[in-house]
Amino acid sequence: MSKKIKTGKNSPEVGDYIEHREPYFNRINEGKIIEMLSMQFVYKTPKGETRYCLFREDWNHKQKGRD
Repeated sequence: MSKKIKTGKNSPEVGDYIEHREPYFNRINEGKIIEMLSMQFVYKTPKGETRYCLFREDWNHKQKGRD
């Protein structure tokens, strides 16, 4: 059995790897979700930064290590 990779804006879960686009800051971050809050989630980037993303922001699931 192969694990199905999530794509698009399915409901995020702890452990998912995501890409978070922030056009107002001209940056794109990615990382692994480490905590779910009521209206946002917290993720950790490969550089060790902790970032927050609202569910309504521009983000998608991503397979780690692939574009």
